[in-house]
Amino acid sequence: MRRKVAFYTLGCKVNQSESQQMLDKFISRGWQAVEFHQAADAYIINTCTVTQAADQKSRKMIRAAKRQNPAAVLAVTGCYAETGAAVLAAIEEVDLLIPNQDKEKTPELVEALLPEKAGEAAGGCPYPNLCPGKDPQPAVLKGLNRTRATLKIQDGCRQFCTYCIIPYARGGWQSLPEERALAEAKDLAARGVREIVLLGIHLGAYGWERGRRNGLAEIFERLLEAYPQTRFRLGSLEPMEATAGLIRLIRDYPNACKHLHLPLQCGQDRILRAMNRPYTTAEYRKKAEEVRSLIPDIALTTDIMTGFPGETEEDFQACCAFAREMAFSRIHVFAYSRRPGTPADAMAGQLAKKIKEERSRRLIALGQELQRDYVLSWRGRRQEVLAEEEIAPGIWSGHSDNYLDITFAAAGIPREENPESREAAGQPWGGLRGDSLILEESLRGKILPVTLTGEPGAREGSWAGQMLKREALPNREKDDKIITEN
Repeated sequence: MRRKVAFYTLGCKVNQSESQQMLDKFISRGWQAVEFHQAADAYIINTCTVTQAADQKSRKMIRAAKRQNPAAVLAVTGCYAETGAAVLAAIEEVDLLIPNQDKEKTPELVEALLPEKAGEAAGGCPYPNLCPGKDPQPAVLKGLNRTRATLKIQDGCRQFCTYCIIPYARGGWQSLPEERALAEAKDLAARGVREIVLLGIHLGAYGWERGRRNGLAEIFERLLEAYPQTRFRLGSLEPMEATAGLIRLIRDYPNACKHLHLPLQCGQDRILRAMNRPYTTAEYRKKAEEVRSLIPDIALTTDIMTGFPGETEEDFQACCAFAREMAFSRIHVFAYSRRPGTPADAMAGQLAKKIKEERSRRLIALGQELQRDYVLSWRGRRQEVLAEEEIAPGIWSGHSDNYLDITFAAAGIPREENPESREAAGQPWGGLRGDSLILEESLRGKILPVTLTGEPGAREGSWAGQMLKREALPNREKDDKIITEN
């Protein structure tokens, strides 16, 4: 009978990616994946510690897991397992604490605690990857539909923002070697993945520990060149690390997604200094102008924190005014959370929870307004949308290259005149053939031409689009040509 494993993941996309990597290794060793609320032989909780609420949720899920099967092995990993090891070790239900650097050994460590495996791990260090200089493991989130994936190519951070505990949990910079990153991307492309998101804790620092200050631009260009039929999207990038070289790559390559996520954190200079953020609002503005001068329609998304210690109502209003000026297409809003051991935790002027929540609501409303403005700027214009999921009969959802969640009806597509699919001929949006309509399953994983209506879509948070008919398609030769001039 196959053993069963269940995962619960909190926090960022890097954590999600690493959970998928661990799950893949369990499955390769004969385990069966089940939902977290079901009985399992092992429960893996991949924790987050970016907020106090994340710590509390981690402890809650630890106790919930053992109620499903008291005899199961319960392993805890992630950033809270690093910074709160003493707290977690005192919880009776926890059988195993696994450092971030040793996540790839999770199946072996769990199996060593199972009765039939007891003793197999004796005589060896259970954490062989804690030695310095180890490359981070490539972590791949393949997704249920195998259409989009994340690829973690970097780990660690040395920025030490005053509010952030992550540098203490993740350690210094570690970059996946270029050849390994290329091999992982090749494997994903062979599996039919059409979009790969490059992730890192401090993505812009890719290669820095090896003296490669332009390391991210170098690996990004190699990936774009090697896999022209796969879209590549950059994950969160520190604003001043969006170099001119990176921006030109996004502009020049058709398979580079026209989207940058540049975390602002606050739009007020005094607060930015207190946060130890390495830029001013003037420098951020100049960077946004540089990006848009080269790619006018690019989507700029961001993170903004509310309620940092000492933030006044005037500071908050200045932040909102700056966000409006930047015309972000999406804002991820989160309230400041005290983290023991960080400089901000000892700062005067800690704000009440009610004030932080009220400011978060106001900023979320502003973000929704700005997103609506950005969507309306694309009304009636063509988007390249990756068909990811059929959410209702004949209704599909997917992401555009500028990171809009779009739903559209798969109807009214004429027969493909040429028996050879356009995908085989090198068209990035894939083949359209069949009788009067495309077979719906054949849409999955295709990058399709869609126009936006500007109206809300069939799923909450999405936007409605209409698939273009073949006779409405413009000549794509110019679209597909790689522009080389700088």
